Amino acid sequence: MKNKDLINSLIPLGMIFGGTIGVILGIFFESISHGFSITLGAGIGLLLGTIAYGFYSRKG
Repeated sequence: MKNKDLINSLIPLGMIFGGTIGVILGIFFESISHGFSITLGAGIGLLLGTIAYGFYSRKG
């Protein structure tokens, strides 16, 4: 995978990993609904992916 392809994939990868973390947290903390934990995890992943995209696209 080329460097540019990796940079362009940071936002979707952040959402996937965030959603996965949300699923795991939803399993262990049953007081949080599963839909909320998945949505919150994907939103945080989107935020971190966007920050990483902005950081790495300036360097390249």
